[in-house]
Amino acid sequence: MKFWHGTALFALLVATFSYAFISNSFSGNAYGTWQSLEPDSWASIWLIRTHIDPNADIVIRPSGSRLDVDNPFAIPGSDYVRDKHSSGFEKLLGRIEKPDAALIRMGEIIHGMESATWSFEGDEAPRIVEQAYRTLQDRFDRRYVPATCYGQFFDTLYESVRRDEDPAQIAQALDGALADISTDCEWASAGGAGDIALKEKNNVESVPVRDILASIAAGRKVVFVDTRETQEFEESHIPGAINIKLRDINDQSVAALKNADLVVSYCLKDFRGYEVARKLMHHGVENSAIMDPHGYVAWRTLGLPVATKDERDDSALARLGSCAQDPVKCLNKDVR
Repeated sequence: MKFWHGTALFALLVATFSYAFISNSFSGNAYGTWQSLEPDSWASIWLIRTHIDPNADIVIRPSGSRLDVDNPFAIPGSDYVRDKHSSGFEKLLGRIEKPDAALIRMGEIIHGMESATWSFEGDEAPRIVEQAYRTLQDRFDRRYVPATCYGQFFDTLYESVRRDEDPAQIAQALDGALADISTDCEWASAGGAGDIALKEKNNVESVPVRDILASIAAGRKVVFVDTRETQEFEESHIPGAINIKLRDINDQSVAALKNADLVVSYCLKDFRGYEVARKLMHHGVENSAIMDPHGYVAWRTLGLPVATKDERDDSALARLGSCAQDPVKCLNKDVR
């Protein structure tokens, strides 16, 4: 079953300039989540619409909003939220009596995109799909991707995986889909909301990690904002980072950041990190950015220090200061 057998069917799900819910009234069979740029969230919406319940209402509200639905997903505390072991998409597969092999493989890819190491441990498919997904988002300034485009993207991925194509063939299929999406979905951002989106563009800078380290070495005030959930943050984080979630950002919670020379928001792969960085800018944090390469996964893969439960944060912070003075001694030789 194709996700977009009629583009009008699901075009109502999300306005191109903001996230909204599909209807003002919905049945107990509704599914709900918070606005997100993460592939797990949009792949889960695709899964619900194509394989779980095509007639279900799907509610998307701003982060931290109350969701009066029986089936919340991709939010903290729900049964269908990503953890270190599986993606929310994979957990939603439990609602399908006999998911086919392509759906199971898609779940593995989505989990790899969200959580796996930067090298993907020999599986190239997550890296390839992540790159294509980021390309799609970049074409619409990330926050303004029409829902129809996400649907077409995951339609293509599913069909490619169902044909048991190798990573190179998946890459070719997604490249073709992106070419089609650039024309088939442009209608959703042409005029009206799309014009508003372009006028409201406020790009978040991606700062190379080496430049971040150079800023630290030069004595500039660099603040890392870890956007993940508390448990993830407590397990390990960039030394000196503070934990602020997207739903907790307000003028009071970010006031202390405004005197920083650089504020670097991050999550595992910086889908949430980007959202937080952008919202910080909205609240007056002008030097708000994300890192390049993306996120905490990249930071760890580069071999840079992290703070854990077993080490005092100030000790890890001292190691980071030492690395900033001489990055070559810290960076993994494979990524220098």
